[in-house]
Amino acid sequence: MAIQNNGVAASVTHTQPLWLLAEITYRCPLHCAFCYNPTDYDKHTQNELSTEQWINVLRDARKLGALQLGISGGEPLLRDDIEEIVIEAKKLGYYSNLITSGVGLTEKRIQAFKEGGLDHIQLSMHDITEEINNFITNTKTFELKKKSRSNDQEPWLSYGTQRCDPSL
Repeated sequence: MAIQNNGVAASVTHTQPLWLLAEITYRCPLHCAFCYNPTDYDKHTQNELSTEQWINVLRDARKLGALQLGISGGEPLLRDDIEEIVIEAKKLGYYSNLITSGVGLTEKRIQAFKEGGLDHIQLSMHDITEEINNFITNTKTFELKKKSRSNDQEPWLSYGTQRCDPSL
Protein backbone atom coordinates (compact mmCIF):
# COMPACT_ATOMS: atom_id res chain seq x y z
CA MET A 1 0.00 0.00 0.00
CA ALA A 2 1.30 3.45 -0.88
CA ILE A 3 2.26 5.80 1.93
CA GLN A 4 -0.49 8.31 2.57
CA ASN A 5 -0.11 11.96 3.58
CA ASN A 6 -3.48 13.30 4.82
CA GLY A 7 -5.27 10.83 2.57
CA VAL A 8 -3.14 11.65 -0.48
CA ALA A 9 -0.50 9.35 -1.94
CA ALA A 10 2.91 10.49 -0.70
CA SER A 11 4.20 10.26 -4.26
CA VAL A 12 1.92 13.18 -5.14
CA THR A 13 3.28 15.56 -2.54
CA HIS A 14 5.58 15.74 0.45
CA THR A 15 4.14 19.02 1.60
CA GLN A 16 0.65 20.10 0.76
CA PRO A 17 -1.86 22.82 1.41
CA LEU A 18 -3.78 22.08 4.57
CA TRP A 19 -6.43 24.78 4.23
CA LEU A 20 -8.31 26.08 1.20
CA LEU A 21 -9.90 29.51 1.45
CA ALA A 22 -12.58 29.66 -1.23
CA GLU A 23 -13.72 33.24 -1.78
CA ILE A 24 -16.74 32.20 -3.78
CA THR A 25 -18.10 35.66 -4.60
CA TYR A 26 -17.15 39.32 -4.45
CA ARG A 27 -20.77 40.33 -3.86
CA CYS A 28 -21.45 41.70 -0.38
CA PRO A 29 -24.24 43.72 1.25
CA LEU A 30 -21.74 45.50 3.53
CA HIS A 31 -19.58 48.46 2.59
CA CYS A 32 -16.57 48.05 4.86
CA ALA A 33 -13.96 50.74 4.33
CA PHE A 34 -11.08 48.29 4.85
CA CYS A 35 -12.31 45.59 2.44
CA TYR A 36 -9.87 44.45 -0.23
CA ASN A 37 -12.54 43.05 -2.58
CA PRO A 38 -13.55 45.09 -5.63
CA THR A 39 -16.58 47.31 -5.15
CA ASP A 40 -17.67 47.21 -8.79
CA TYR A 41 -19.27 43.78 -8.33
CA ASP A 42 -21.07 43.73 -11.68
CA LYS A 43 -17.78 43.70 -13.56
CA HIS A 44 -16.43 40.82 -11.48
CA THR A 45 -19.48 38.68 -10.73
CA GLN A 46 -20.09 37.96 -14.41
CA ASN A 47 -17.04 35.71 -14.20
CA GLU A 48 -17.84 33.92 -10.93
CA LEU A 49 -17.13 30.22 -10.98
CA SER A 50 -20.17 27.99 -11.40
CA THR A 51 -21.19 25.43 -8.80
CA GLU A 52 -19.52 22.65 -10.79
CA GLN A 53 -16.33 24.67 -11.20
CA TRP A 54 -16.14 25.27 -7.43
CA ILE A 55 -16.75 21.58 -6.79
CA ASN A 56 -13.85 20.78 -9.13
CA VAL A 57 -11.66 23.22 -7.20
CA LEU A 58 -12.60 21.44 -3.95
CA ARG A 59 -11.79 18.06 -5.50
CA ASP A 60 -8.45 19.25 -6.85
CA ALA A 61 -7.45 20.84 -3.53
CA ARG A 62 -8.43 17.66 -1.68
CA LYS A 63 -6.25 15.61 -4.05
CA LEU A 64 -3.37 17.91 -3.09
CA GLY A 65 -4.06 17.18 0.59
CA ALA A 66 -6.17 20.11 1.79
CA LEU A 67 -8.12 19.14 4.92
CA GLN A 68 -9.95 22.31 5.89
CA LEU A 69 -12.17 24.53 3.79
CA GLY A 70 -12.99 28.16 4.52
CA ILE A 71 -16.00 29.39 2.51
CA SER A 72 -15.85 33.15 2.31
CA GLY A 73 -16.32 36.09 -0.04
CA GLY A 74 -17.67 38.85 -0.27
CA GLU A 75 -20.71 37.39 1.40
CA PRO A 76 -21.00 33.68 0.57
CA LEU A 77 -24.67 33.58 1.57
CA LEU A 78 -25.48 35.64 -1.52
CA ARG A 79 -24.87 32.53 -3.63
CA ASP A 80 -27.84 30.22 -4.09
CA ASP A 81 -25.62 27.15 -4.36
CA ILE A 82 -23.72 27.40 -1.08
CA GLU A 83 -25.60 24.45 0.40
CA GLU A 84 -24.54 22.27 -2.56
CA ILE A 85 -20.91 23.29 -2.04
CA VAL A 86 -21.17 22.41 1.67
CA ILE A 87 -22.61 18.96 0.87
CA GLU A 88 -19.80 18.23 -1.58
CA ALA A 89 -17.18 19.44 0.91
CA LYS A 90 -18.51 16.96 3.47
CA LYS A 91 -18.46 14.13 0.92
CA LEU A 92 -14.83 14.96 0.16
CA GLY A 93 -13.90 14.84 3.84
CA TYR A 94 -13.23 18.51 4.48
CA TYR A 95 -13.64 20.21 7.83
CA SER A 96 -15.66 23.18 6.53
CA ASN A 97 -16.09 26.65 7.98
CA LEU A 98 -18.51 29.25 6.60
CA ILE A 99 -17.21 32.79 7.18
CA THR A 100 -20.16 35.19 6.97
CA SER A 101 -21.48 38.58 8.01
CA GLY A 102 -24.74 36.83 8.89
CA VAL A 103 -26.73 38.77 6.31
CA GLY A 104 -28.93 36.09 4.76
CA LEU A 105 -28.41 33.56 7.55
CA THR A 106 -31.89 32.22 8.21
CA GLU A 107 -33.14 29.33 10.33
CA LYS A 108 -33.86 27.41 7.12
CA ARG A 109 -30.29 27.87 5.90
CA ILE A 110 -28.82 26.99 9.29
CA GLN A 111 -30.79 23.74 9.20
CA ALA A 112 -29.66 23.03 5.63
CA PHE A 113 -26.04 23.61 6.65
CA LYS A 114 -26.39 21.23 9.59
CA GLU A 115 -27.96 18.57 7.40
CA GLY A 116 -25.33 19.13 4.70
CA GLY A 117 -22.45 18.58 7.11
CA LEU A 118 -21.08 22.08 7.68
CA ASP A 119 -18.73 21.92 10.66
CA HIS A 120 -18.60 25.55 11.74
CA ILE A 121 -20.05 28.98 11.09
CA GLN A 122 -17.91 32.00 11.85
CA LEU A 123 -20.13 35.04 12.23
CA SER A 124 -17.99 38.11 11.63
CA MET A 125 -18.45 40.90 14.12
CA HIS A 126 -16.50 43.95 13.09
CA ASP A 127 -16.61 45.34 16.61
CA ILE A 128 -18.20 44.44 19.93
CA THR A 129 -20.11 47.71 20.03
CA GLU A 130 -23.08 48.54 17.84
CA GLU A 131 -21.82 52.03 17.04
CA ILE A 132 -18.40 50.99 15.75
CA ASN A 133 -19.65 47.81 14.01
CA ASN A 134 -22.22 49.79 12.06
CA PHE A 135 -19.72 52.56 11.31
CA ILE A 136 -17.11 50.15 9.94
CA THR A 137 -19.58 48.26 7.74
CA ASN A 138 -21.54 51.36 6.75
CA THR A 139 -24.70 49.37 7.58
CA LYS A 140 -26.96 48.68 10.53
CA THR A 141 -26.18 44.99 10.89
CA PHE A 142 -25.15 44.72 14.56
CA GLU A 143 -28.61 43.73 15.80
CA LEU A 144 -29.00 41.25 12.93
CA LYS A 145 -25.76 39.57 13.95
CA LYS A 146 -26.80 39.41 17.59
CA LYS A 147 -30.13 37.91 16.53
CA SER A 148 -28.40 35.31 14.35
CA ARG A 149 -26.34 34.24 17.32
CA SER A 150 -29.18 34.20 19.81
CA ASN A 151 -31.40 32.09 17.52
CA ASP A 152 -28.99 29.18 17.52
CA GLN A 153 -26.86 28.57 20.58
CA GLU A 154 -25.12 25.55 19.10
CA PRO A 155 -21.36 25.51 19.66
CA TRP A 156 -20.49 25.39 15.95
CA LEU A 157 -21.86 28.93 15.47
CA SER A 158 -19.27 31.30 16.85
CA TYR A 159 -18.25 34.91 16.63
CA GLY A 160 -15.09 35.98 14.91
CA THR A 161 -14.20 39.61 15.53
CA GLN A 162 -12.28 41.62 12.96
CA ARG A 163 -11.15 44.65 14.88
CA CYS A 164 -10.52 47.70 12.80
CA ASP A 165 -9.60 51.08 14.22
CA PRO A 166 -11.93 53.53 12.41
CA SER A 167 -9.64 56.44 13.30
CA LEU A 168 -6.98 55.15 10.88
